[in-house]
Amino acid sequence: MRSPEDILINKLDITQESTELLRLFKMAFYSSPDASAIVDNSKILLCNPAFNILFGFKANENFNNRNISDFISPSHRKDFNRKLGNFLIENTTSHFFESKGLKHNSKEFDVQVVVHSEKIPGNTFTFLSFRDITDKKSLQQHIQKLSYVIENSTSMVILTNPDGLIEYTNTKFTEITGYYFEEVFGKKIELLDHEEVSDIQENEIWNLVKQGYNWRGEIRNKKKSGDEYWESVFISPIKDENGSISHFLILKDDLTFKKEIELELKRALDCAEEANKLKFNLLSNMSHELRTPLTGIIGFSSLLRDELIDTDHVQITDKILKSSKRLLVTLNSVLNLAEIESGNYPISLTEFNLSTYTKYFLTNYDKYATEKNLTFDIEVIDDEICAVGDENLFKQILMHITDNAIKFTNVGGVKIQVTSKEDDQGNPQAVVKVIDTGIGICDEDQTKIFREFRQLSEGIRRNFEGSGLGLSVAKKMIKLMRGDINVKSNLNQGSVFSIILPGLRKNMFNSDLTITVKPGSEPKAIEPVIKKSNVKKTEAIPSILSIEDNLLNSELVNLFLRNICTVESANNYDQALYKLRTGKYDAVLIDINLGKGPSGIDLAKEIRNMAGYELIPLIALTGYALLKDEKYLLSEGFNYYLHKPFDREDLIKVLNKALKKNH
Repeated sequence: MRSPEDILINKLDITQESTELLRLFKMAFYSSPDASAIVDNSKILLCNPAFNILFGFKANENFNNRNISDFISPSHRKDFNRKLGNFLIENTTSHFFESKGLKHNSKEFDVQVVVHSEKIPGNTFTFLSFRDITDKKSLQQHIQKLSYVIENSTSMVILTNPDGLIEYTNTKFTEITGYYFEEVFGKKIELLDHEEVSDIQENEIWNLVKQGYNWRGEIRNKKKSGDEYWESVFISPIKDENGSISHFLILKDDLTFKKEIELELKRALDCAEEANKLKFNLLSNMSHELRTPLTGIIGFSSLLRDELIDTDHVQITDKILKSSKRLLVTLNSVLNLAEIESGNYPISLTEFNLSTYTKYFLTNYDKYATEKNLTFDIEVIDDEICAVGDENLFKQILMHITDNAIKFTNVGGVKIQVTSKEDDQGNPQAVVKVIDTGIGICDEDQTKIFREFRQLSEGIRRNFEGSGLGLSVAKKMIKLMRGDINVKSNLNQGSVFSIILPGLRKNMFNSDLTITVKPGSEPKAIEPVIKKSNVKKTEAIPSILSIEDNLLNSELVNLFLRNICTVESANNYDQALYKLRTGKYDAVLIDINLGKGPSGIDLAKEIRNMAGYELIPLIALTGYALLKDEKYLLSEGFNYYLHKPFDREDLIKVLNKALKKNH
């Protein structure tokens, strides 16, 4: 049987002179890496080993007289035959196209077909070369996807050569800057086209990225129109297979809108901070301006009540006191709410016995209840549970909720229940329940009552007085102590308010908190340091200097202390210094706002520098009643602090403590 080569030689009528050329042809044909076949009328005459390998056959397998289309996918054979036929009809010398090859294992793959025809007298032969372009097409598709992504990216994409000359920009670059690719191609990119940025800074950036590092930053640049804009810039070097930098990739994003928003936010924040500062200045001033006259109203009314004998006059005075204290409660609620919302509300967590403090804080509440013909009881279920919280905040919360219980109860009574429970993790909780038989609260209103300025009855037809701030402030206060207040109630069937604080047992006092000494179950009467009736002639009466610019309040202090101390008064900074230099005092009461000139704080610092007054008790009497005011004043040289309005007992108690400690 003749070989394919013999058949081909016979068809070509090879002469003796062409033998050497034929040998060279066979060497080139069989050693070619491209899969090649010589075809006559679609029948294979000759194919090389690369052809067999490409289509998954053994290298020496014979395909003589096989139709070339047998190696094409059935789905592409018709198209393959059409293109091959057209080539032969058009009588062109070479042509190429793409198709789908079919391997021996029936696996399809992409091929590029190169067709070449050669006319030899009496015969026309077709030479076909096949290349597997599956990976190439896959890569092309991947490149197309990447190109689409880059071209349609929301970021500006720029590609430069190692010298920074622009080789590519996407459409976003044109959209943002106004420059077309043709205008910037081959030009050096200007990163920082702004007079605020020096060439030195730009060179530093390029030196960094040329060392192989990435650079990222935000810069202000200019558009083609001259308009300025902010952009974020990322520069990354692209290295070739030898590790040398071949290109720089630059990604930019327009930050103008973001910067405008940031600027607006900063302005808003500055305005909010300024408003907050103004609010606190207003609140501090309001506190002072309201508390100062309230001190006179409440103080003189208290003194007047003690002197009156006529029952009608006593009742009138009591009404003045009640109205003044109602105004004071509202003022305190507004100030507390503002201070809590500012985040500046200071708290001091201690451990205290819940039942003892509850009884202590609610002393005399049975009398208030009796005035409305109500019963008032305190039931202690757990007398060992201790609460962890701020005593002052707990006092305000407890008293406010108890006040509400009495206010909203007309028949029956109020019971205070001291108990405990455990949370979901088994930790003890200290609980005080305020139980009343009052008007109750329907379900939909039980969340409303904890909102600022909200009451169950509102407007001009409301049934109960009050600002609607109390429960809102109480809720915020309890949250500061990591506690809670909840309510269970039915309309016209009373309410149960539960005050819940983190709890401790006596055997759990292994903490860093201060353990508060228990107060007595009954309030002790305030005893002055020296009672005038017991003063012997050889004993000295304490001498007090009262520094107060408000003449009414100055007179009130004198009247409060007239049976206890010798009181001298000064109404401004200069008078106070004169009296301090010419006299000797056991304690000094100082108002903080002394009108024009230096303040009470300035005066306190001056007193501390005077000989003989280094350790003298200084007591701040002020209308600035925010908790931060107290801490501030105590840090500025004052030993004690009492905010206005204060009653006689409050003043004597502070003075008594100061004089005892100083003696």
